[in-house]
Parts: sequence; C-alpha cells; structure tokens
Amino acid sequence: MQNKLLLVLYLLLSSFCFSQSGETASTNEPTKLELVFSPGMFVQKQIFTEINISVGRVSAEFPPKMFPIVGFEGFRAGVETNLRSNEDFIIAPKLGYEISLTFFSVRLSALNYFHNKESEFRILPELGVSLGGMFNLTYGYGISFKNPINDISNHRLSLSINLNRRLSQANIKLLGL
Repeated sequence: MQNKLLLVLYLLLSSFCFSQSGETASTNEPTKLELVFSPGMFVQKQIFTEINISVGRVSAEFPPKMFPIVGFEGFRAGVETNLRSNEDFIIAPKLGYEISLTFFSVRLSALNYFHNKESEFRILPELGVSLGGMFNLTYGYGISFKNPINDISNHRLSLSINLNRRLSQANIKLLGL
C-alpha cells in the first residue's frame, strides 16, 4: 500500500515539475522595466494636479489569446498640489502601486499632505475604468490616521494619463487606428 502511495505521489510531483506551460520562447523573456510619466488632475473638495513617474511593466499582447491585454503595472512616485499660493497652498508627496489594464484601473497610494503647519498621512485606494491602461478615470477614498485637514475631502475623482511610447503604440492597435 505504501509503495502505491509513493508511486502516485511521485507521478503527481513529476507531472507538475516536467509539464510544459505552452508558452512560446518570446513570452519567457525577462520582463523589461519601463518608465511611464503620469500627469493628472482630480477633484478633492478643490481641484488638484498630480505628476507621477512610474517604473514597471507595459503590457502589449498582440495578437491576443482571447482579448487584448494592454496597460501598465508598476510602482509610482509623485507629488500632488492644488497650485494655490500662500496659506491656501497644499502639497503631498506620494508612493504607490498601479495596475491599469485594458478596461480597469486599480491603485493604492500612501501620501502625506502638508498645509501650512499641518500634516496628514493617508492611505488611498482607487478603483476605476481605463482605456488601454493609458487614460484612467478613478474614484478614491483617503483613509486618514489622524484629524483630517479641513480643506481636503476624503473622496476624490481623478483623471490621469499614462504616457509611454510602447503603451501609446499598443493603444493605437487596440483602437484599430
């Protein structure tokens, strides 16, 4: 009985170890990291602008297996501000991660708002729609860990664009232009 159990276990493990994935050699190449420049604007009780530099993987699967996967996935570092002057000026450096593929966009950011002598740290999950990972419309809710700054809402509606040559070319193919 023990020999049969060992034989079944051996066959099971060997089938996992020696199975072929069906991928071609071109898809097994190491993933190249690419830079993506991401400007945007959003409403969060007032109008803000943002600038992000992202490092990650641009997906451009053509011809598609089932449907095209076009987009970006990677880490973001940036800053957002309301571009006002004097005592109304608000700025927030941030770090995050983004997945924007074909029709959806998901982000998670950690940011710290500075307004005069006040400071507020927030975690910001965002979820929304995307056009090929390039144009993103997201809704986010900032989770604050102390008294929030009154001039900034926890809710935000954001519009951003991911700029990268390879991503732009993939979107042109996606739209059939």
